[in-house]
Amino acid sequence: MNSREKASRFLMQATLGANYRLIEEVANIGIEPWLDNQLDNKLVNEDSFLQTTRNIWRGKESTAGFKQLLTQHYGEPNINGEGNNPALPYKYYFRMAWWHKTLLKGNSIGTDNQRDGITQAIKLSDFETDTSNLVRHRVAQALSEILVISDNSVLELDAEGMADFYDLLYKHALGSYKDLLTDVSLHPCMGVYLTHINNRKEDVAKRIHPDENYAREIMQLFTIGLFELNSDGSHKKDAAGKDMPTYDNDDIKELAKVFTGIKAQQYLYEWPNANIDVDGFKVPFASINRQTVELGDDVSKVFKILPYVDMLKPMIADDSFHDLSAKSLLKGKLTLPARSASGGQATLSDIKSAVAQLVANPNTAPFIAKKLIQQLVTSNPTPQYVQAVAAKFGSEGDLKAVVREILTYPLSNKVTIGNGSIGNIEKLKSPLLRVTQLLRAFNVYNDEKRLWLIGEDIKAYTSQHTLSSPTVFNFYKPDFVPHGKIEDANKVAPEFELYNAHTSISYVNMMYDWLFGDALPLVSTQIKPHQTPPHPVPELDADILLANTRSKLKLNLSEELKLATKKSDYPALISRVSLLLTGKETPSNQQDILTTLAPYDPSSTTQQLWIVQTVIFMIAIAPEFTVLEV
Repeated sequence: MNSREKASRFLMQATLGANYRLIEEVANIGIEPWLDNQLDNKLVNEDSFLQTTRNIWRGKESTAGFKQLLTQHYGEPNINGEGNNPALPYKYYFRMAWWHKTLLKGNSIGTDNQRDGITQAIKLSDFETDTSNLVRHRVAQALSEILVISDNSVLELDAEGMADFYDLLYKHALGSYKDLLTDVSLHPCMGVYLTHINNRKEDVAKRIHPDENYAREIMQLFTIGLFELNSDGSHKKDAAGKDMPTYDNDDIKELAKVFTGIKAQQYLYEWPNANIDVDGFKVPFASINRQTVELGDDVSKVFKILPYVDMLKPMIADDSFHDLSAKSLLKGKLTLPARSASGGQATLSDIKSAVAQLVANPNTAPFIAKKLIQQLVTSNPTPQYVQAVAAKFGSEGDLKAVVREILTYPLSNKVTIGNGSIGNIEKLKSPLLRVTQLLRAFNVYNDEKRLWLIGEDIKAYTSQHTLSSPTVFNFYKPDFVPHGKIEDANKVAPEFELYNAHTSISYVNMMYDWLFGDALPLVSTQIKPHQTPPHPVPELDADILLANTRSKLKLNLSEELKLATKKSDYPALISRVSLLLTGKETPSNQQDILTTLAPYDPSSTTQQLWIVQTVIFMIAIAPEFTVLEV
C-alpha cells in the first residue's frame, strides 16, 4: 500500500470524505502530523451550525431568510400557527445548514465575498471552506449517533434547536465528555426528546412521579451500559459465569430523582402576533413570550413544549420541585448528599455531580471507547484496542486523547478480532458516510454556492440522515449480527441493520439517478408560491428543484474528464476514482470496468462524460466502496 492509499484509507475513518487534494496533502506531510494539526485546531465563533441554520431561516440580521420569503408570499396570518399550517423552523433548515457546512469543508469551490440575498451573510467564508476541523466534524457526527436526539419526533418543529444541540457535539468533540454530557443533559432538545423537561419530584397525593426516561438512557446508552465491563470491554462474570447487570429498576428510580426540578427558561413562540387558546380564551402570544416557565403554574402543559419553548437556552432549575433528599445507587458507586433549596443550585449540583460520577465510573471508559471505535474504524475491535483507547479516557472523558488513540492505534497494531495483520479493518460504511464521501470526493457544487440539501431524498433512499434516527437507540444497534458468515464467525456488523432488500437496491438506484439521471440530491433555495394552503417548508417538489439549474448540484469532474479523452488513459482514470472511493488505486473490478468502457468513443465530448460517470458508478456500487477494509 503506497502513501496515497494509506492516506485515503485513513481519511475514510477520520473525516466525512476527502477529495484528491486532501489525500495528496496527507500523503505528503504524513498521517500523524496532519492529525496533530487537526486535534490542536481551535474553533472560531462563526463556525456554528446554529448560525448557519439561523441565517437560512431568518437571515443574519433577522430580517430575511425563508421566514421573510414565506411572510411575503402568504402574509403572517396565514402561516403563524393559528391555522393548520404554521411556518415554523422545520427540520429542513438544520439539514440545509448541515449539508452546506459538510460539503464545503476542503471543497475547491473557493470563497465568495458576495452578500447572499437570502441569508444576508457573505456566501462563502474562509472558515467554511478550510480543512482545519475535518476530524472535529467527523467525531461530532459519530457522537450524534451515540447521544441521540431525532427529528422523528416533535423536534422536527425546531431546526434551530437541533442545530444548537449539534453545536454541543461539535464544540466538545475534542474536549471533555463530562462537559459534553452535562450540557446535553440540560439542553431542551434532549429534555423534550427524552422527556425530562418539566420533570417534578414525587407527589403521591397528586399522582406525580418522576419521569424515568432520561435516567434510564443516560446509564444504558450514554455512560455505563447494561453490563459490568473489564477495561478491555469484555463482560465481567459472576460466580455462575453470567453477565453482571450494571443497574436495576431501583437504580433508575433513584437516578430519576436527580432529574427533577428542571424546566425551560422561557416561552418563546416564533410568531408572537398569533393568538392561542388558553382555557377557552384567545390570548396573544406576545403577552406570554419571554416569560419564565413555572413548573407549578396552571398553564396547560401543551404550551410548555415545542413549539412554544425557547429551545436555544439551557434548561434551568427550580429547587422547590426537585427531590432534595440524599441519593445512592449503583451499589453505592454513585452517591449524592441531601441538599437545601438554594435558588436552583441544589438541583444543578445534583445533576452535575451525577453526570460526573457516571462519566468517571470504570464502565464508561471501555463502553464509550468501543462505541467510538465502531463508529470510526472497525465493527469488531480487539480487546487490546478497546483497552488502549479506554486508558486515554480518564475520569472526565478526554475525547481529544481518545480520538487520537482510535485513529493512530491501527497504524501499528492489529485492530479487528480474527485478523492477524496490522491495521486490518472490517466495517460496513453507513449509507450516510457513503453519501458524504462521494459528494466530497468530487467537490460537489452549484452555481448559487448554496449547498442547501434538504435530505429527504437521501433519507428515502438510504433510511438514514443526521439527527433523524427512528429511536434513541440510533439507526442500528452496536451488537447487531446478520445471519450467515458474520454470525458464524461470532462477530457483529452494526450497519448491516440498515442493509436490507430495500436499501441495497435503492442505494444502487440512487447512484444511477445521481450519475445518469441528472438527479443529484435535492437543494432548496426557494419556496413554493401561490399554494393554498401554504406549503410551510422549503420547496420539496423534486421536478421543480431539479429544474432550478443554478441551485442544482453538480459534481466537479474536470480532472477526471481529462483522463477520458484517450482509451490509454482509462486505467489512470479508474485508478484516480478508485483511490478516492476505496483507498485502492487498482480496484478488483478494473477489468470489468474496462470491458464496459470499450464501446464508448472518447473523442466525443458527450461520451467522455459517460465514461467518467460509468467509472464512478461501477466503483460506487462495488463492495470495495461499501466496505471499509485494509
